[in-house]
Amino acid sequence: MSNIIQLDGDSIRDAVDARDRYELLRRAQAEAKHSYGGSMKFEQRGDAEYLIRRPYSSSTRKSFGRRSPETEAKLEAFLAGKSRVEEQIKSLRGQLEDRSVVLRARGLGRVPQLTARVIRKLDDLGWLGTSLIVLGTNALFAYEAKAAVRIESGPLATGDVDVLLDARRRLVMSGGATERRLVGALQSVDRSFQRSSGRTCTVANKDGYVVDLVKSQDHGRIMREGQARLSDDPDDLVGTTTDSSRWLLNAPKFEAVAFDERGLPLRIVTLDPRVFALQKQWIVENDPTRDPAKRARDEQQAKLVARIVTRHLGLKFEDSVLSGLPGAFRDLAAKLTGSGSETPAEW
Repeated sequence: MSNIIQLDGDSIRDAVDARDRYELLRRAQAEAKHSYGGSMKFEQRGDAEYLIRRPYSSSTRKSFGRRSPETEAKLEAFLAGKSRVEEQIKSLRGQLEDRSVVLRARGLGRVPQLTARVIRKLDDLGWLGTSLIVLGTNALFAYEAKAAVRIESGPLATGDVDVLLDARRRLVMSGGATERRLVGALQSVDRSFQRSSGRTCTVANKDGYVVDLVKSQDHGRIMREGQARLSDDPDDLVGTTTDSSRWLLNAPKFEAVAFDERGLPLRIVTLDPRVFALQKQWIVENDPTRDPAKRARDEQQAKLVARIVTRHLGLKFEDSVLSGLPGAFRDLAAKLTGSGSETPAEW
C-alpha cells in the first residue's frame, strides 16, 4: 500500500487560494514593518517642532525638518499608508482564518501546533532561511505541500525539531532582548523550554518536546573561531555536527507553504528533497551505531521522499544544483530510484 495520497482537485484549489492570500499577507507585513514600522511624529526641539521618524526595532532616528506644510503632508501620507497596510493585514488574516475551517476539513492541517509556532517564531525573527533551516522529519511537511500530496501519518511522527545553523552567518538581532538568542526565542513560544544539562545543542520543554541545533562540519571555521555558537550569550545553544550533516551547507534550499493543525499557513525552509533522501540513505548504509528502529525509519523516509521527488515534483537526482555534494553521496541515488532509473515503479 502506498504511503502517498494524491490530493483531489478541490483540496488543491483551496490550498492554492490560501497560499496566494498568505503571500499577500507576508508582503503586507513586510511593508508594514519596513515602510511603516515604528513611529513618525512631531517632537519639540527647543522653540520649534520637528518631524521625527523612529524606525521599527532601531535606536536610530531621522529628522525631516521643522513643522511646515510639507512636513505635515509627509506625516499625513505616512499615517494614511500605515492605516491602509494595517487594514489590509487585518482583512487577509480574517480571510485565512475563514478558510482554515475548510482546510482542516479537507485534512490539509498537517504541521503539529507547537512545531508550527517554533518555525513561525524563527521566521518572524528573520532567521529562517538565512541563519537557520528546518531539518529532519518536519521537512516532509514542506515536500508534501509542494507536491500536492499527503503522506500517511507513520513516516511523519516526530516529537522534535532539528534546525541547521549556517555558522558562516551571524543572526540578525531583532525583537526583544530575550529573543536575541535561540533559547530566548523558544521560551517566548513556550516558557518551559530549557537547555538540556550536558547537551549544549539541545533545548526541551516540560513535555519532552526537543529542539536540536545542528551545524555543518567546517574544520576551517573551528580552527579559526572555535565552536559554532548561535549568539554571544554563553547560555545559548552551540551547534553539534554529525557525519551525515557535514555537506549540508552545500545543498540547495527548498521552500514551501504548509498548514498547521488549525489550517493556518506557515513557511518552511528546508533542504532540497533530493538531499534529504540521499542523507537518509547515507545514514542507512554508513552509520552502524544507528538504532535499528531508527535505521528502518530512515530507509522508509528516503524511499518515500525519492518517490515524491521523481513522480510528483519532477526533479532529477542528476542535476547540476547537487554538484556541491560529494560524488559518493550523489551515487546513492541509484539505490533510491531503482537500478539507476529515475522512473519509480507504479503504485
